[in-house]
Amino acid sequence: MDTIDTESDKRSRSDHLRLKHFKLLDLIARHGSLTAASEALRISQPRATKLLQEMEIALRQSLVDRSTRGGVLTAAGQRALERGRIAIHALHALDEQLSTMQERPLVRMGILRLAGISILPDLVLQLEQQNALPRIHLHESSVSGLMADLVSGALDVVISRLEVSEEVGWMERFEISLLQNDPYEAACAPSSKLASRRVVRLEDLIDQPWIVAPRGTYTRQAFEVAFLGLGMQPPVPVIESPSFHASFAIMAENPSFVTIAPRSAVRYYEALGKVKPVRLRVPFPEDRMVLAIRREALGIPAVQAVRQSLLAMR
Repeated sequence: MDTIDTESDKRSRSDHLRLKHFKLLDLIARHGSLTAASEALRISQPRATKLLQEMEIALRQSLVDRSTRGGVLTAAGQRALERGRIAIHALHALDEQLSTMQERPLVRMGILRLAGISILPDLVLQLEQQNALPRIHLHESSVSGLMADLVSGALDVVISRLEVSEEVGWMERFEISLLQNDPYEAACAPSSKLASRRVVRLEDLIDQPWIVAPRGTYTRQAFEVAFLGLGMQPPVPVIESPSFHASFAIMAENPSFVTIAPRSAVRYYEALGKVKPVRLRVPFPEDRMVLAIRREALGIPAVQAVRQSLLAMR
């Protein structure tokens, strides 16, 4: 006869789980083999087998499909590992926090490259003025990479764009706040004839040599949507560059080129005398930056200080 577990029963079983159990599951997923996982964990294979059995008994689920060659996680194993990786990352962060500079709390922050110019300098200045600057570990990646690290618990805070994920319910894990609307702008070299024109129609730039981000990026999408909205086929870029830093450097030496970048980046390099904005009659779409924080990280005072400073900067 089947019995229904009470919450007390579930807690009692989970109390038997240790970090080493989840590390083993993580290594099986990475290496595809219990033998390789045991070697990476520096334990014997019988000990690894026992750890896996303990975990399966505690969770009452088969976690690894042993019928396949090596070892592949079952659906239950994958769900268990999702939660387990959060614990692994949390303990790694704790170890790092206590190893050095204990007087400063640690905040693990992921950013898009743009945020390093448009947002981060003002954030650090504000926190310093408030005597609340934590030790910040920055990680730069793509939107999908940042959100994956936030889901896994490798990051506490992310400054990014918000893109739709196929994973149902993932947004419920985070607190999302809009930080700024940063319109895209066309930019040219200061010596370009376009720099002195009062207004430029986008259709007049159809034959210009463009430097644009690769396909699949938010910037490339904004670029193509703007031309398609005018009923025009978007021009094929002469140069595809994932970095607006590189685009501006190329353009400064080659005044015939035009590029597209967020306004904050254009203004930053304009102040350095490197570029000039092209004043379009119809502007490009906005680039919306958001702050995403793991809900459990909201209880960390240093994370709250970062959040409050960012929201005050809007």
